[in-house]
Amino acid sequence: MKKQIFTLTLVLIISATGFSQSFFSPLIGDLPSVVDARSLAVGLSIWGDAGSASALLTNSALLGLSKPKLSLIAGVNAFSIKEKRSFPVQDSFGDFLADNTYVLNQNWFPDFQIGINVKPLARIRFAALLNHANLSDFQYEEEVRGSLYGEYNRDPLVGYNRLSNRYSVFNTSLGMAVNPWKSLWLGAAVNFISPDFAEQKYEIQVIKTSDYQASKHTISYVVEPKFESAITGNFGMTLDITKHLSLATSYRLPYNNVQKGGLLYLVNDTTQTLPVLAIDSVFTIEKVTYRQPGELRFGLCLKPVNIIPTQLFFEIVYQNWEDASAKYQFRSDANPNDIPNNFSKTPIPYRNVTKIHFGIEHIFFSGVPLRLGFYHDPSPINAEMNRNWFTAGTGYQFGNFDLEISGAFTTGDYEYHDLFPIAIEKRVEFDTVRESYLVGMATFRYNF
Repeated sequence: MKKQIFTLTLVLIISATGFSQSFFSPLIGDLPSVVDARSLAVGLSIWGDAGSASALLTNSALLGLSKPKLSLIAGVNAFSIKEKRSFPVQDSFGDFLADNTYVLNQNWFPDFQIGINVKPLARIRFAALLNHANLSDFQYEEEVRGSLYGEYNRDPLVGYNRLSNRYSVFNTSLGMAVNPWKSLWLGAAVNFISPDFAEQKYEIQVIKTSDYQASKHTISYVVEPKFESAITGNFGMTLDITKHLSLATSYRLPYNNVQKGGLLYLVNDTTQTLPVLAIDSVFTIEKVTYRQPGELRFGLCLKPVNIIPTQLFFEIVYQNWEDASAKYQFRSDANPNDIPNNFSKTPIPYRNVTKIHFGIEHIFFSGVPLRLGFYHDPSPINAEMNRNWFTAGTGYQFGNFDLEISGAFTTGDYEYHDLFPIAIEKRVEFDTVRESYLVGMATFRYNF
């Protein structure tokens, strides 16, 4: 059984070797943030962070569940997304003929984290965590084909359309948990967000002039926005109600993310059901301040009476996205005619969301755990882009050394307009965008 679980989990991890993000996710930052393999395996629930420095990002009171006097952790994770865009082909009578896929992109980006847990006294825990996070990694490349007529109808390559939005940060977290009374733990943590790398690109590369190009000549804009450091934090509590039922709740503070300079902006268009991408090619925007929403978590852990140790996890997460905003500051010498109204007068109507996590951890007689989970991940933009994640993982112990591995996947699709529309092309207004996410993670821990 132990060998079968290891093989199954290893296949899952190998299948999930990368991370990228969809068109919308990097511009609003709504993909789940997870830095511990156990948490990923049980439906991305905070209960998987129990006793680990990774709890500094979710509920710092869970540090109280750390038993060793000193623990060191290191982890690697890789996320991947496959994005496919297509539109239906119709005959002269308007009937459906086929679903034409015209672009397929797949990218992956790795991340890492290291941390330490310290138990100086029986009722006090300290922890520190450093992790690297790719907040934005959307990379889009589309081949543009022309059209020749004759004995054979061919589609020669006439150019490329490209979009890129990359932004990574280092998160440094410090926190502690105290045990003031019986099974009650209180915790607080502060998170310092330091920018690492940022780049935005919009490009139409013309190899050969064609009516099927969005431009008659090559257009290329590449900028490196500057982000200011930010500070946020969380405070929380855990309480063992009975020896079989525990409660955990926490709140993450809202914070501001300030960007200076830039090229790509997500803005509202009252004629569209989803936000659109605005290209500030004349660089009228000097600074934009993004207000990130707060987050309230509530979870339960049930330990039923069972010969084989089993834990059931449940958690709900409420995010106040109606509090999110983008405030633009324009250059004093900017031409008012170059500033679209939708940059400031029609904010994106984000909706508050409630996310739901389920997880189970079953430990066999051999000591090897089997973890499974489900995560309902609604989008703050539109219900059409809601995601449901399915997760799994296991772990192995070799003396004082622990290894945990896990994986997750989800799929989704929504309707959206062509990112590089062609004037002469007549087709349905919206493309179908299909996305497939895969996540793989491994966490190493040494207990002293």
